[in-house]
Amino acid sequence: KIGEIAVESLKEQIDIETDNVETELLNNTPEATGGLKASLKRTKIQGGKRYGYRLEYQGNAPDGTPYAKIANILNSGTSTIKPRRFIAKAVRKLKGLDDRANDRFEKKLKL
Repeated sequence: KIGEIAVESLKEQIDIETDNVETELLNNTPEATGGLKASLKRTKIQGGKRYGYRLEYQGNAPDGTPYAKIANILNSGTSTIKPRRFIAKAVRKLKGLDDRANDRFEKKLKL
């Protein structure tokens, strides 16, 4: 019973955290044509003992450049492009995930 509650709590928290990170990315992805923002895809990872999501920029821009490469360049910058840090900012939202998941688990135990 406790094990089931723990797994359920963690899955719920992962779902919430993924929504938050995805929203952050969608709100802050640089937008020239809208192609990069539209290429952000969420893929569920589930099987065996794994559970989670993969958020990634998929596909290629009209000139053939992978959107993932464009996103990384815009995030990190180059000698001529100022870094936007939008991916790093979104990932920072995950800080404290363990504590939030633990709080959710403890609340469920008290019910």
